[in-house]
Amino acid sequence: MDWGKRIEKPNTHIIRMMTVFVITLLVKMMILHWIMGVRLYFIQAAIMNLMTLTGLFLLFIYFFPKNYFKAFWWMHLLVSGLIFVNTVYYSHFFTLVPVGSVFQIGQLGGVSDSIFALLRPIYVLYFVDTIYLRFWIKKKNKLYHSWYYDKKNRRNGIYAIAFMVLMFFMVGAINLVALSTEGNLRPANLGMINYHIYDAFRLTRPAPIVDPDQAEEAVMAIEEEEEDRRFEGLLEGRNIIVIQAESLQSFPMEHALADQEVTPVLNDLIRQDTLYFSNFYEQVGWGNTSDAEFVVHNGFYPSTSTFSYQAYEGNDFYTLPMHLEKQGYTSVVFHGNDPEFWSRQSAYPGQGIHHFYSAEDFEMNEMIGLGLSDYELYKQSIQWLKEKPEPFYAFYITLTCHHPFIMPEKYQWLNMPLEYEDTYLGHYLQSVYYMDQQIGYFINLLKEEGLYDNSAIVIYGDHQGVDMRNQEINEQVSRYINRPYQEDEMFRVPLMIHVPGSGVEEEITLAGGQIDFFPTMANLAGNPLAPDAVLGQDLLNIKEGFVAKQVHVSAGSFIDNEKIFIMSPEGLYDNSQSWNLKTGEPVPLEEARQGYERALAEITLSEYVMENNLIPRVQKAGLSGILDNIRFLLDLEK
Repeated sequence: MDWGKRIEKPNTHIIRMMTVFVITLLVKMMILHWIMGVRLYFIQAAIMNLMTLTGLFLLFIYFFPKNYFKAFWWMHLLVSGLIFVNTVYYSHFFTLVPVGSVFQIGQLGGVSDSIFALLRPIYVLYFVDTIYLRFWIKKKNKLYHSWYYDKKNRRNGIYAIAFMVLMFFMVGAINLVALSTEGNLRPANLGMINYHIYDAFRLTRPAPIVDPDQAEEAVMAIEEEEEDRRFEGLLEGRNIIVIQAESLQSFPMEHALADQEVTPVLNDLIRQDTLYFSNFYEQVGWGNTSDAEFVVHNGFYPSTSTFSYQAYEGNDFYTLPMHLEKQGYTSVVFHGNDPEFWSRQSAYPGQGIHHFYSAEDFEMNEMIGLGLSDYELYKQSIQWLKEKPEPFYAFYITLTCHHPFIMPEKYQWLNMPLEYEDTYLGHYLQSVYYMDQQIGYFINLLKEEGLYDNSAIVIYGDHQGVDMRNQEINEQVSRYINRPYQEDEMFRVPLMIHVPGSGVEEEITLAGGQIDFFPTMANLAGNPLAPDAVLGQDLLNIKEGFVAKQVHVSAGSFIDNEKIFIMSPEGLYDNSQSWNLKTGEPVPLEEARQGYERALAEITLSEYVMENNLIPRVQKAGLSGILDNIRFLLDLEK
């Protein structure tokens, strides 16, 4: 048989093969973009991702001229898997998987229940064409012989040139997007493949460039507290027991469920001997729970690339536990999970933690969700706690109220109305009620062991558990709270400081975030921080609160005493939203411009300090000293 007449010319065949593989991947990627809500840049993102995919396949032809069949298929499988993973991730976090998550692969086993809860049978369709193409290329392999590879394939040079031309235009297209969005490159304007490439590049870049003038404005906005400080030393000499409550938001505390209080214990605490911060917001990064503890202990923002204990491994820190140690405190952490989950065991010594009790120390006799149940956590830990020399700083990380919030039937104590039965919100409220009851149990244990009267019990939520971007969940919560469920409510978590016998009962309504925890607690402990020692503020001695957000919404989003500003996912300021927190009425975007710039400046300065390991310098010269040093370096470059 004359194969030379039977088959197509090699070049035509390769191009046709490549087109099939590229287009099938692009279609699936465009489906993901539509799921993500990409609209404004939908066509641009599709074209740019088409260029990138074509360029990648051209590289395979150049480097594997005799095995491009297999190379094409493995590339198709890899990208299809990436689309699948991003779809699952987006369904919960409403963004693409950050490249820095490669450092979190070891954490997946600990959250397997949450992952399986997100899987849907329909996602199998992402691999149907990949499976078909496997058989298709086998057939083509039999048809197309490799006789034309006996001589050097000069066309490979053409493919290399085509790749370089495509990449040239790709860089130009991305620069146009960056120009139109003031440098805000996002999944919603780059698309999947290009955003991952950009995100990977960010991991290798040097510390961000700080504009010292903008950063100085942000530092100056951190208020100088009055000399006569409110509540200074209120906790001096007391044990400080902090409960970082998993997924606890504020709205379950404020709304009854068919005349049942969802958090009766917490509500009782608020009414007696307690400072309650009712407009307190989470500021976590990719590390979620671990980033919450990082932010409250350090007074700086979490990493924007990966979980903070990984990102800043080996840094020098000055933390709340270290600050309290100067007053004779011993610090201990209790967490009923793997000690290396989120790298805690290796990170805690550098955070000033003296003792860490984990799954290796507890009897893991009742597992709910990610680890030891809250009941067993409190029950078993009390024996170690009462042996600690006083005063101590005890930090509890609870686990039971964790996504997907499925409680064992024997612990479903709320009488669930029919409309919420077997719903996400219903499961969440059951979990919150269980958490609340176990906090009550723990307080009784403290009383029985004689630890209650000379302690302060601090409780805050680590991050949101009910995402308003899920339409079905949004409808459930909006009906439950009888108003639209928006970002301001989603990010709002409680903070309460219960001081038995103090007679202090006050609600603090100004806006505050987890970054403000350290300076606030330092004041209460009787050893206040200098105003520019951290990026947080003492919420008891300022008038203007400010909360910057930088990961789970676009950087530059913020909340202050009056309004919230949410930067658009496309990175376009004019497409952003701002509204009054009390009335819900829209706020002109120009009124939010100063807060937007402050939020970006604070986040950039925080990242600069952390990535350059500058905390020791901050301790000596303050953040103002860091800015003076940046100006000096910029002058030298001139």
